[in-house]
Amino acid sequence: MAYIGQGIKQGTFKVLDTSGNTYNGSNTTFNLGTQVGSAAQLLVSHDGVIQKAGTDYTLATGGTQITFSTAPASGASIFITEISGAVGGTVTPSDASVTADKLNSALLTGHTDIGANIADADLFLTDDGAGGTLRKTAASRLKTYVGAGAGAFDIANLDIDGGTDIGADITDSDLFIIDDGAGGTNRKTAASRIKSYVGGGGLVPTGQVDSGGNVGAVVINDIFTSTYTNYIVIVDKCIPASGGAAMYMQFRDESGGLGGSDYGYSNRALLASNGSEDNSDGDGQTQVKFASGGIGNLSNKLGMRMVIHVQDPYTSSVYTGFHGTYGYINNSGYAVHGYLGGLYAQNDSIRGMQLYLNTGGNLNARIKAYGVVDS
Repeated sequence: MAYIGQGIKQGTFKVLDTSGNTYNGSNTTFNLGTQVGSAAQLLVSHDGVIQKAGTDYTLATGGTQITFSTAPASGASIFITEISGAVGGTVTPSDASVTADKLNSALLTGHTDIGANIADADLFLTDDGAGGTLRKTAASRLKTYVGAGAGAFDIANLDIDGGTDIGADITDSDLFIIDDGAGGTNRKTAASRIKSYVGGGGLVPTGQVDSGGNVGAVVINDIFTSTYTNYIVIVDKCIPASGGAAMYMQFRDESGGLGGSDYGYSNRALLASNGSEDNSDGDGQTQVKFASGGIGNLSNKLGMRMVIHVQDPYTSSVYTGFHGTYGYINNSGYAVHGYLGGLYAQNDSIRGMQLYLNTGGNLNARIKAYGVVDS
């Protein structure tokens, strides 16, 4: 008799190849040769009798096998038809039956971009506690999780210790982050502004040298620039290899020592033991001479120590002034204290300076230079 009713509008039927299964009255589980999501997708005939899904059979091994409630007898006639898609309607997969492998990547990539910033009310899908239960969560919860509640990132969450050290001195152009007016607005600021904030003055290191042993002259270059007008030069040790020599000082430009007859200076020193003077003066000299009483070479006394204030060294439009104080133990073991002052009477752009002995002998010295920040 012909079929009466509406024709099949959608869906397909496929007879599964189960020829490899052996029915012996003992085995209950057999291969399907495919994977199905629900027992209801199968039409099972056992010796001409249609079997009921969930009662007469169930699915096993993730839908790749069928298990009968009663083992088919030897020679049983069994055929299985898979119903794919819907027949006159839709098929709803059973709970937890759709695996990741069944999802196409276009599930995400095929959708239209949100086209705007993520808002607190936007929703995400999350595996709650990694336990397999999927739940929705609002974007606002993500801010709480990463410590950025109320639109701000908690400073306690910044891993400063894990950062790479700058590996150099801080310079004026280096940047810091600051909360502008403590109002919650973060802005950048250059390190140069910090100097202004802490008083508008101070000392900025411009260079240092340590001979590390005996040399003919201790030279320090590129300590004077156009950045500052005043400089402080500190000699915290100056030990002659052989005691009894006086000290010479000379300025330097980019070509070397400035040895023209352009130095005018006065030097006054007093011997602490008896108050006797050790003075030296000169005009039109090729260098500045001081400590003419002879510096001792005892390393534990650090030889001579000195502080010099240098004015306008880099400015070629004016002469360079200098004055300072010094102290040393002489070759007889007595303390000597003195001061000196003078001018370099040429309009050269001075870049550095050098110390050496009047005897031409070696010395071991350490020099540090600082620019004075104007207030």
